Amino acid sequence: MNIEPRQILIGLSVYYQGDWNRIYGALKRHDYPPDVDLSALCASVKSKTLVLFDEDYPNYLRHGCIRPPFVLFYYGDVSLLSDQQRILTVVGPRNPSEYAKNKTRELCKEMVKRDYVLLSGLAYGIDTVAAEEGTLVPGHAIAVMGNGIDMVYPLENTSLAKKVASTGLLISEYPGLTSPDSRHFPMRNRILASIGRATFASEVGPHSGTAITVSYSLQMGRDIGVLPFRAGEGFCNNDFIKGGAALIETPEDLVLMMEGRLHF
Repeated sequence: MNIEPRQILIGLSVYYQGDWNRIYGALKRHDYPPDVDLSALCASVKSKTLVLFDEDYPNYLRHGCIRPPFVLFYYGDVSLLSDQQRILTVVGPRNPSEYAKNKTRELCKEMVKRDYVLLSGLAYGIDTVAAEEGTLVPGHAIAVMGNGIDMVYPLENTSLAKKVASTGLLISEYPGLTSPDSRHFPMRNRILASIGRATFASEVGPHSGTAITVSYSLQMGRDIGVLPFRAGEGFCNNDFIKGGAALIETPEDLVLMMEGRLHF
């Protein structure tokens, strides 16, 4: 096959709609789809791309992420990925309590003032709060989507996604108009966990997407911070604190965590 390695990765990502396992299988077996012009698929991509062996693909993602993405499709300023020490991953539920929502907004606002970059998943709830606060100052918001880079889910966050792309960085390992799928979001969560210097979880329910992201963060050696909750409220935050996560009440707590100066 007379095609550049970069085109192979992008073409396979388009053909397999970002499915990591299928892309990996094709690469491992050198078994590319027959009668498919991968270079044409590569050329069909509207967004910008960052592939695994590009010079500016972050080493912390290449070597530290579980199954690092072969291709990141993106719009915006990819240089925001270069300084991991400034990136705080913010996660939480789609339907947070008012306590978690208000406290997260307060903390995110203050972290932006301290020049940290807020990374979220662009879903409803806490993700939206983080993206909204990050886009108030250019260069302080990154969002990772669990669907194609050229569509937005949920649809209600379309204008917010455009603002993230224009003021910060919007990324996905899923090309074009790849539909959202329940399998995509745990995969998206591993990227959220990997990119951030540390992860702040506002409200962690059992068996939730937030819990999955926290689990990935722990596997990748990232620091974890959570809000404290009253006893018996049914969330896992206090259990994580008992297990060594940082108790986060103030922006100063988050800064200490980001600087590696909170010892658990």
